[in-house]
Amino acid sequence: MNSLISMEKLRKQIRESFFNPILHFLPLLIFLVVDEYFGVYLAWNISFPVALTLLLYIYFVYNRLFNWHLLFILLFLQVGIIRSIQLSFSPSGVFDYLGSEVIFSLFLLIYILFRERLHVHIRRIIPKLIPMTNNLIELNRLVLRLLFVMSIFMFGKVVLYFYDLTLSPYQQLLQSFYVGSLLFLFVYEMLRVFIIRAKLASEEWWPIMSEQGKIVGSIQHLLSLNDEKKYMHPIVRVLMIDKSMVLLQKRSFDSVVYPGLWDTVISNHVSMGETIEHCIERTAEERFSISNFRYMYLSNYTLEVETESHYAFLFVSCQESDYKINSEYTDQLKWWTPQQIEEEFGTGIFTENFKVEYDLLLRSGLLESGKCECSCMLKQVIYEQSSAVKKE
Repeated sequence: MNSLISMEKLRKQIRESFFNPILHFLPLLIFLVVDEYFGVYLAWNISFPVALTLLLYIYFVYNRLFNWHLLFILLFLQVGIIRSIQLSFSPSGVFDYLGSEVIFSLFLLIYILFRERLHVHIRRIIPKLIPMTNNLIELNRLVLRLLFVMSIFMFGKVVLYFYDLTLSPYQQLLQSFYVGSLLFLFVYEMLRVFIIRAKLASEEWWPIMSEQGKIVGSIQHLLSLNDEKKYMHPIVRVLMIDKSMVLLQKRSFDSVVYPGLWDTVISNHVSMGETIEHCIERTAEERFSISNFRYMYLSNYTLEVETESHYAFLFVSCQESDYKINSEYTDQLKWWTPQQIEEEFGTGIFTENFKVEYDLLLRSGLLESGKCECSCMLKQVIYEQSSAVKKE
């Protein structure tokens, strides 16, 4: 079986959900700095090619964020055009002296005052498959930081203007502070977002599945378990059978789901980028030190439990082996006969998943007398199928 979803798709989703907001403002910040030192004409000549290059980069690498980025390109053009018009009609005075920063700050202030309404409009133009919540939170944080830097810079320029110190060393010191603050903010945001992305990629993520078994998204596993909404995740389950008996595990009392109940011996969530086969073999090795594990597909089913919903891939195995219990997951292992299971079936000691699986196992006929002994044909079929899968 193929991987449910590739790691590259996961990384892409993380990159889209945590796109660095400083990149949206990069052409505009370059325009502001160059205009401050060398004037509007050179500011256009340097910042416009950067804006065009970044636009093409977004289009080809982050295509689904293209409309989102166009809003910032529009902001860049508006600030530049207004600045050019302002110089044409008022080539001198305090507003000319304050530069493009005052225009940019007004836009930032407008965004802060009307951001809730703007967010509603933004969500309409961005594809629904893109989780924009994190991007909007990051944007809000950056806007406040940029407005803080702009406010300090403009306040300092106003003080120097009224004290007639515009050509003094204080002016150069203020400009150095301004450029240094923007550079520091750029480097800080680049590093911070890089660390966030790396951390998210290293955490355990679970695919979100539809009732039809299709991948529709992903979520960090702790967030899923603590969310009020119950997401459906793929899991693997393996029934160990031998001589008409079923091997069950008593789950640890520290387990998040079904603590202290008897359950199928091999059970785990499939992580993002992981094949079903790898998940089964990893679980067998981690929890019971079983290597070269052999198994055969039996069925699949869906079930809603306390914290989530399961899209379960159910397998069976007849493999004989020595089992070493990992107490982190399991307190006890025990072979159960059908009679023992049926006597305790309604007492509440079994998990809901196992109840569904036991019914599927009975209907398969694999527990009929003499059919699942060590030398049975089922075991040979399992071995052959498992070997064929590994060769592929």
